[in-house]
Amino acid sequence: MSCNQTLSNIIKPCGNGKGGLKTKIYVSLRKDVDFDGITFVEETAPYNTINNLDSSNWYTFEFGKNASSFESVAQYDGTTGEFSFFKNNLTLSFRKMEANLRLSIMALLQSECVVIFEDANGVRYFLGYNEAVSSESATHATGTNSTDSNLVTVVLTDNSDELPYHVSDSVMNEILTAIGENTNTPSTGGNNNGDDLVG
Repeated sequence: MSCNQTLSNIIKPCGNGKGGLKTKIYVSLRKDVDFDGITFVEETAPYNTINNLDSSNWYTFEFGKNASSFESVAQYDGTTGEFSFFKNNLTLSFRKMEANLRLSIMALLQSECVVIFEDANGVRYFLGYNEAVSSESATHATGTNSTDSNLVTVVLTDNSDELPYHVSDSVMNEILTAIGENTNTPSTGGNNNGDDLVG
């Protein structure tokens, strides 16, 4: 028996949809997030917006422009033909392996996290609501020629019941203020030191 679903029209949006991500993500250990305190603002399906989220203990990871991407793919059971979940992959590329980057990458590989990132159109997404974000792979490639990129590429992944949730402006402002990026107020949250991320 098929599920009772309601279809609606899809209208062509105005403007262009730019590809790519902004050059920062924000990471917190999943154990530090109070999921019972998260509230949502209902939007047009299938997205909901997180409107309340603990702003402490967040860490910043920065990377180059045009170096990272996100993909969310619906997974289906081939036997039943039913939708199972969305597999989300966030691919991040960092330039040149340095001591601080090495520490941060090693910490990230050992951590169960939640992640906030922003696409090139200014839409913010939250990963890790249904299950922890974990590192699926990490690759350091030096290239062959001096003109080749020397990159560390990390793939972060999680599975979600729905397409990833959006994050409201108010939540993002609170996080940026807590880590000292939004005002001149000293940081009260995390930083980008990978040693601190492990928990």
